[in-house]
Amino acid sequence: MKRSPTIYFVYLPIALMLFFVFGLSIWLASTGKQLEIAKQVVNPAATPAKPPTVPYEEGTGRVKGKILLEDGSPNTSEVSVHYHSERRTKNSSSSRSGNGGKVTDTFDLEISSGDLELMFVSSDYAPAWLGPIENHADRVVEDLVVVLNPGVPLDISIINQDGNPINDANVYGYPYRNYSGGSHRKPKALEQGVYRFEHVNEVAYKVYVEADGYEPAELNLEHPESIGTYELELVRAEPTTGTVIDVENQPIANAKFLLYMREKIEKASSGSHSWMGKEIGQTDTQGKFELTELSKQFEYHGIIEAPDKRRALFTNLSAGHTGIVYELPPLRSIHITLQGDLSQIKERYFRGLKERYPYLKVDQRFKIETNRGGTHGEMMYEYLPLKKTESGTTVIYQGIFTNKIEIQIGPYRVDFNPNDYAETGDLSLEFNLDTGEKTIKAFNADATSNPQPE
Repeated sequence: MKRSPTIYFVYLPIALMLFFVFGLSIWLASTGKQLEIAKQVVNPAATPAKPPTVPYEEGTGRVKGKILLEDGSPNTSEVSVHYHSERRTKNSSSSRSGNGGKVTDTFDLEISSGDLELMFVSSDYAPAWLGPIENHADRVVEDLVVVLNPGVPLDISIINQDGNPINDANVYGYPYRNYSGGSHRKPKALEQGVYRFEHVNEVAYKVYVEADGYEPAELNLEHPESIGTYELELVRAEPTTGTVIDVENQPIANAKFLLYMREKIEKASSGSHSWMGKEIGQTDTQGKFELTELSKQFEYHGIIEAPDKRRALFTNLSAGHTGIVYELPPLRSIHITLQGDLSQIKERYFRGLKERYPYLKVDQRFKIETNRGGTHGEMMYEYLPLKKTESGTTVIYQGIFTNKIEIQIGPYRVDFNPNDYAETGDLSLEFNLDTGEKTIKAFNADATSNPQPE
């Protein structure tokens, strides 16, 4: 059959064109949809962070420099150096802060690598700082110069709710800049409840104020050099009262309340502060206590410690609670006997003994559970002096109150749970410094032992 030329030159091209247009529209629609989906998925906020511009290897670097006065002369008074080093990598970061010691006209410090800030704090001059400094491991940064100037005074005027000055407050504070902070400083007490920090500049100050019968206060003062006099009104505290007794219901006199943590009541995960055993109150001869410096904003947690070292935890204590009764358990101790070469144990100076002795360090780790469901780990530690006797070296550690105890004996560390050996009563630990062998068991009161050195 002979086909018409019209089919080849008219209808077929039209059909091909329609097929092409139809296919193109499908492809465009598909591409547009993919572009739309891609547009929805891409989130600029989820873009990975750029790696640090300055990578730091782990280790320590060295920084050296001079400390001058405004007239260019070398400084001659004592200066404390404080540091903060921040080291970031692609996936993690770490930081170190600490005290670099006392210096005068020069400094030469070895500090963890990273972006480094140095703060120089003196009783005669305002705080000064250097940084950030690129402090690389195994390198030396030299020719640094810091200049000290006297600054201006900052006065804290403390009054009560009646407008009367409070003259017997305990005031202390420290300068800080970014993550670098100086040591605590006591201001000079002036007349009419005014307390003066002599030398300040634009470095911020954190100030703590305590006074008997009033809630404690904290101040974060930015640009203190422009304040002149800051007036602070203290709020009267609601007393918290109660009694401390033993298992026979007898009052315990002179038992101390040692604060380890306080946490803001209205916040579940922030606002906590560690205090490492600061004394906040004590029982009288009848075992009664009255805590008069608690704030309604916080709950307080810590340890009650009797004079003979019986101990127990107190938790979730707040201002205004009355009629509380705490019962201390019977005293429980560890009798430690050492054998072998005692020279492996370092010495430290004991102020009470006014002499250096080899020592043991005992750590008791404990957990604090708050009303808001949080759990915080804390640690109480003590140093025990050692004295050799004819029968060996023995020391008694009094006041077990946790089930997680670690004892550092020279280069060795003994970890044990007292409840694994006996739930009550004293324990004995025999340790051989030559072999590292230990023996822990219930203490035999008939066995010969030597008392802790006085």
